[in-house]
Amino acid sequence: MAMIVAACLGALPNANAFSEAATLTLNSGEGNLACAVFDVGSGFAYFGTDTLPGKVVKVRLSDFTQVATLALNPDGDYLVSAVIDVGNGFAYFGTWASPGKIVKIRLSDFTEVAALTVNPGENHLVSAVIDAANGFAYFGTYTLPGKVVKVRLSDFTEVATLTANPSEDNLVSAVIDAGNGFAYFGTGTSPGKIVKIRLSDFTQVAMLTLNSGEGALTSAVIDVWDGFVYFGTGTSPSRIVKIRLSDFTEAAALTLSSGEDRLGAAVIDAANGFAYFGTYTSPGMIVKIRLSDFAEAATLTLSLSEDSLHSSVIDAANGFAYFGAYTIPGRVVKIDVAPSNVHIGAVGGIIQPASKSAILGVYVAAFGVIVATLVVVALVIVPTANRKRKN
Repeated sequence: MAMIVAACLGALPNANAFSEAATLTLNSGEGNLACAVFDVGSGFAYFGTDTLPGKVVKVRLSDFTQVATLALNPDGDYLVSAVIDVGNGFAYFGTWASPGKIVKIRLSDFTEVAALTVNPGENHLVSAVIDAANGFAYFGTYTLPGKVVKVRLSDFTEVATLTANPSEDNLVSAVIDAGNGFAYFGTGTSPGKIVKIRLSDFTQVAMLTLNSGEGALTSAVIDVWDGFVYFGTGTSPSRIVKIRLSDFTEAAALTLSSGEDRLGAAVIDAANGFAYFGTYTSPGMIVKIRLSDFAEAATLTLSLSEDSLHSSVIDAANGFAYFGAYTIPGRVVKIDVAPSNVHIGAVGGIIQPASKSAILGVYVAAFGVIVATLVVVALVIVPTANRKRKN
């Protein structure tokens, strides 16, 4: 299979990579873009607002236009986390409420179809991951200690809750390794802690305490191919902590440059070997991290008013990332992240370099549900500083 793909690869001209391509300013009342998901099949992104009432803004990526806004019922105020089940056509948004609520959105007609109130004490659903293949979503709480709420998607019911150990508080970020059956939740504590959950029996199997100065794990992305998770901190200056999954140890930490503070959003293009972290600063910045040697490759400072980056999605196939600003009104910034020398593969027209990336294209085509997982996990981070304002 790999030989067939390689034979169909052809070089494309150099692209102007890592630059701001466009900005979309939303309508009045559509502010504070705290969470986002991407429907890779249809080419739409959905941004959730941390407002009263909560709203979901639908953006068509092909021409980067806002096509619809859905104002939610009173159950859907203050949207702070989101996951998407592309295969079944639903998105799920978690709220900042006590107890938390989860709103189910049918994507085909863009309507709210149900809302689930979780149990008392399961407050402020600030992080989430989805295991679409097995039909479950997991929401992390901003509580002392943190809790993980397991929701069965087939009948949209809460089936279990896992309470972390004392001092494992405020689960503000999360990623999932669906293939190996684990989820990882980052805490808002100082130093930060990472809670490892085995999904098969929904038990906590390990916890890793990071080093001093590596606190408030407000963003995270996962590279399942190479076996690493990268957590961004909400500190000043920020750090990115690299975790090796095979033995669940801290492999390295990278301190960013002065001013690159409070990493509120992140996406990963694992095939091309880069991660992108957005800062919760004014104006916002996007820091490009080269994964091969874990080094800062470049920093892009956005225009004035494109502040406080709080949500993000990536359309790696077409070479763009989209960062949502926690501003009023909200803004979505489109970033060109195409590699400087790209190739086009035969699998679904996916723009990828050869070798590992071509193989990844075949893997995604065969196991399409994993696409949703990889996209979502980077999107549900919630900066600790923002969450405190509603206590």
